[in-house]
Amino acid sequence: MGSDFLSNIELYFSLYTTNTDVSLVGEEAHHIMKVMRHSMGDEIYVTNGNGKIFKVEISSTEKNEVKGKIKETFSYENKLSNFTICLPRLRNADRFEFALEKCVELGFTNFVVFESARTIAAGDKSPRWMKIATAAMKQSLHSYLPNISYMRKFDTLNNLEGTKIIFDQEADESLSSSLNQFARIEKFILIFGPEGGLTDDEIKLIQPGQIFSITSNRLRTETAVISVASLISANY
Repeated sequence: MGSDFLSNIELYFSLYTTNTDVSLVGEEAHHIMKVMRHSMGDEIYVTNGNGKIFKVEISSTEKNEVKGKIKETFSYENKLSNFTICLPRLRNADRFEFALEKCVELGFTNFVVFESARTIAAGDKSPRWMKIATAAMKQSLHSYLPNISYMRKFDTLNNLEGTKIIFDQEADESLSSSLNQFARIEKFILIFGPEGGLTDDEIKLIQPGQIFSITSNRLRTETAVISVASLISANY
């Protein structure tokens, strides 16, 4: 985060912030009052999910709301804002959610969940996914709330603006040898196949700007996603 003294804080999230005040409700208020036992005068840290973390002094605690005054503001850059990770629905929901969680922890904020010919699970579970992503944002002390979109039809991925990159075990060029191609001014759409991979027709439909391999081994989808996210996060 850039400020060492923030490394051990408990971070909260609020949609209700002004230049001077913060209001926390629901689970956040409950956690502050009932779990952490904070009271008036205590200092807490709150993010607005839009690049800012506030040092806040609690001014009042009510049954379902905690209010506070902003004492200091820390601003951060969204360094991976030009990347969108496209995740297929996976048969095992836990594996899918694990991949999403780890990508958020690594700093990615743009996600598209899609269905394709070989996906088994189906349906939009955006509220649950956002809950997982928000918790991961707070745990990893990031200040940008992730954005998650759902696309039932695979061909709608073509509507996403940016260079589309597909990951395939049989690709001749590896991602690790091509990281210098990723420029900050360009948008990249990173597309991962489900169990069994994308079909040839789907790959032709997307017409990717590049197809990369990750390793010489066959990886589970969630392992491939986390491997790519880790590599880009560490080198970008």
